[in-house]
Amino acid sequence: MTYRVVMAALSPGRDCQGIAGAAIALARQFDAMLLARAYCRPIHCICGDYSVPAALFQEDRRQIERHLKASEADFRAIAAKNDHTADWQGESSTEPLSERLARESAAADIVVASVPKIDEPHDATRQPDLCELVMQAGRPVMLVPEASRTAKFERILVAWKDTREARRAVCDALPLLSKARNVLIVQIHAADEHAAAWQSVARVSRWLARHGITAEEKVVAAEMANASQLSGLAQTYDADVIVAGAYGHNRQGRWTLGGITSELLSGGRCVLLSH
Repeated sequence: MTYRVVMAALSPGRDCQGIAGAAIALARQFDAMLLARAYCRPIHCICGDYSVPAALFQEDRRQIERHLKASEADFRAIAAKNDHTADWQGESSTEPLSERLARESAAADIVVASVPKIDEPHDATRQPDLCELVMQAGRPVMLVPEASRTAKFERILVAWKDTREARRAVCDALPLLSKARNVLIVQIHAADEHAAAWQSVARVSRWLARHGITAEEKVVAAEMANASQLSGLAQTYDADVIVAGAYGHNRQGRWTLGGITSELLSGGRCVLLSH
């Protein structure tokens, strides 16, 4: 198993160095084709029943054109600097950006998307809803902090929990795990589940071993909110990437994330999520 096609899901008008660096690094590591997809949603599509003044409508069209051209130029420059090429597509899209990117992800093995800075307002005309993208893509999604300037995948922490989502995430991450220098499987457990947690971690460790991957094993009792504790463990381990299952619920037609997944999305390191 490998990644043959990597898709970068860009946000026009925003800094693309972090996502471009990570996507190109993945494509080079696996000798994969690189897709670059950038979409803008016209402002009138998110205004509902409110009419958009003609002047604003025209300025929005001009800005979309500028952002798409600039995004393509920036991405191609970064790719050329790294001796890589990309299949580029950038255009206006009337449908929600997460839906458009999820549809495009059918042509890829893994999607790379950017996580904006914490507490930054979301711009639905340029940025996909990351929760919707992760839940709808049907592909592993690697989330890269927008401020990131280096892309490494050498030390990987697997946030293990014996659930469908976590099993899917570890399977989707196999190519990455097989090339990592260090892999740590961690399970945070309730006070009365210590023995069961060790058994569960050992089970997935043996499975990885059959794929030629040696992993360290660790179980820890829950001491605080799982997301905060996991972030602390990743920092102690100096993990480049956290691999985790994405947990969420479709409520009134929109996906909402579970607490641990939500905090991982706002973290400061790369996270590979699968649902």
